[in-house]
Amino acid sequence: MKHTNPSGLSRRTLAKAGLFGAAAAPLLAACGKDEGESGELTMMWWGSEDRHEYTRKIIAAFEKANDGVSIEESVAEWGGYWDALNVSVSGGNTPDVMQHEERYLREYAERDTLLALDDIGIDFSNLDPAVLSGGQLDGKTYGIGTGVNALCLLLNPAIVEEAGLEVPDDKTWSWADFAAFVTEISSKTDKVGNSAVSFNNEALFNIFARQKGESLYTPEGALGFTPETMTEWWTMVTDLLAAEAIPSAEAIVESAAAGKDQSPLATGTGASEFYWTNQVGGLEELVGSELLLLRVPGETSGPQPGLYLKPAMFWAAGADTNDKETVGKLIDFLLNSDESIDLTLTDRGLPANLEQRERILPDLPDADKRGADFITELTPDLVEGPPVPPIGAGQIPDIMLRVYEPLLFGDLTPETATEQFLSEAESAIG
Repeated sequence: MKHTNPSGLSRRTLAKAGLFGAAAAPLLAACGKDEGESGELTMMWWGSEDRHEYTRKIIAAFEKANDGVSIEESVAEWGGYWDALNVSVSGGNTPDVMQHEERYLREYAERDTLLALDDIGIDFSNLDPAVLSGGQLDGKTYGIGTGVNALCLLLNPAIVEEAGLEVPDDKTWSWADFAAFVTEISSKTDKVGNSAVSFNNEALFNIFARQKGESLYTPEGALGFTPETMTEWWTMVTDLLAAEAIPSAEAIVESAAAGKDQSPLATGTGASEFYWTNQVGGLEELVGSELLLLRVPGETSGPQPGLYLKPAMFWAAGADTNDKETVGKLIDFLLNSDESIDLTLTDRGLPANLEQRERILPDLPDADKRGADFITELTPDLVEGPPVPPIGAGQIPDIMLRVYEPLLFGDLTPETATEQFLSEAESAIG
């Protein structure tokens, strides 16, 4: 299925545990934006029913605090969101305020769809600089991160104990150490060492590339890694498959399609998997016990750390809004108010507002608190995060998946998988 303008991107839900599945989305009327009255805004976001419910409460609190303001909503799950947003934009009815994502931010900004947020009354003073930089292009802020997440390896300590092993030192371990560890778990138990549903995630590969002083993308928007680096990545996957440290190709594909609640980690048949820190609580509910958060391997093996703090998602605004003042007030309320943060907690990442982040920490659920502690401990060891992805980056998950599945089944070698990825990715991002 193809997007129509402005994005021109193909969209397929990444078969990765933890991402939202497809769903139909109510569309904002695609009939062109009327002049409208001051205080009448449209707002669009994706998420679960829980997110919809608490976001509506935030909207109600904002409307109560701002007499005469009314907000019309449009909601979706991840799979239907970008088609719905694209239809609205193409019809001249861009939402006044919307959730956005790093893969698409540059494209919408460079097509003059997004409003620069720097001078519309949003208080930036307490916002995490790492969050702000993630939404800035050419010196202007087109998206403000709702909060931050970091990738981590979630590990089931009960399975480690069953294997008679010790938890590795995640501050010093290498990818070779990781491979040996998950292979040993598989050999000593009836569990798999790693679920292997994340090795086609471009964010995880980006960490691997950054550890070598490279990056998924350059600031100029080209691919920023060598073919040798990607071939090494795919070779690690095929070596793990051969060692039976991960499930069979069939099982990996089935698990990814079934969703995170059916992944080996979630069902207790796998010891580890890579997830974002804001997903810890949900995974622990599925497992029924506490999981350990470990740093991604390889952080001390190369010239620099690869881990970074990723804006979970962005708040952005439509360039053709008729009421910049109220848009600024709403985004400021979403980011900075007690009412908003108390309802959101860490669902949209650890809050971007540093004072609010500190304020809510003592009252967070245990899993969220451990995720926050993980980020706090990790932050001093990080280097600058990656640049905003180029136009066309929304196609990269599809391309990774088209390479990953044939690789697992032996239809591609690591070398030919790299060749195919480079060819398709270079075409996608121009």
